[in-house]
Amino acid sequence: MLSGAQPPRHPSSNPNAGGDEVSLSVVGIDVGGTKTHIRAIDSSDSTSEIVVPSAEWRRGSLFSDDDNFVRLSATVRSLGSVTRDTVIVAGVHGCDTDEQIMLAEARLGSLLDAEVTVVNDALLLHHATTIRPTIEMIVGTGAVISGTTAAGTRVTVDGYGWPLGDKGSSHDLVSAALRATLAAADRGEVDQDSLFSAMLGAFRARGAAELAEQASSGASGAAWGRHASIVFDQAAAGSPAAAAIIDRAALALAEGAAHVIRRGAIGRTVVAGGGVIVNQPSYEAAVRAHLERILPGVDLLVVRTPPVQGAVQWAGERRAALAERSVLES
Repeated sequence: MLSGAQPPRHPSSNPNAGGDEVSLSVVGIDVGGTKTHIRAIDSSDSTSEIVVPSAEWRRGSLFSDDDNFVRLSATVRSLGSVTRDTVIVAGVHGCDTDEQIMLAEARLGSLLDAEVTVVNDALLLHHATTIRPTIEMIVGTGAVISGTTAAGTRVTVDGYGWPLGDKGSSHDLVSAALRATLAAADRGEVDQDSLFSAMLGAFRARGAAELAEQASSGASGAAWGRHASIVFDQAAAGSPAAAAIIDRAALALAEGAAHVIRRGAIGRTVVAGGGVIVNQPSYEAAVRAHLERILPGVDLLVVRTPPVQGAVQWAGERRAALAERSVLES
């Protein structure tokens, strides 16, 4: 993920941090492919937050190690005391099916002994704005596009992860740049575009064979994705190859939004978030241009606030609704 300014990694804006532990009222969690952002509001209405690499608590895929949820729960508790009155909303990268969502909710709910709602991380964008309904687009280390039909059914495009999916993501951009560099080397044209030498330099390779070896060694979505800024920098410097890669990726994202709508999702605004599209104005412009051509009348809104804020807002709404129901039932 291309990083901008980040909240503090360890505690927070809470004035009580380091003193008596406070009870958390609402907690929002945004689990991305690269980082996990947790923000909480406590009983004194103070806010605290923490950002950690997702790899710090997640071993392998989300469900490959049951202790992943134990470690995530411990990270939540580092911000304060979780009680049965705490309401938690977690947007989790890798929770794509109803079965996965129910499993994650049950595991976190049991470990934290609190009211827990788990959704795919893309849905947090929906709650980060006041626009209803929306098409949600995450473009960061990974990429996924989703929406909701009039009947309430979720529709999702891509989000399949590295190396098979996530068109338009940071690792997809780098993958395309690596393939282009290797193909140029085969043609004897590696000196014809600045992108190719930049990719060789990024992976400390002297030629195509070394590039393939270096890129494949320890390869992952995060490992490749951290080099995505090179593609944008080279496009800005005039590289035709880099510009073409960015345009194709932007087209894939726009086509993904079209697929979601054609499958019944409602909404005339694509709400986008994630480090790549937030931090790269040229990419935003390219996606917007393709959306205008493919889906006339559909707008693109890039959310600059962290998606975790959508989780916090959603948790607050759920807490209020639960309190109202409790009053009515008493």
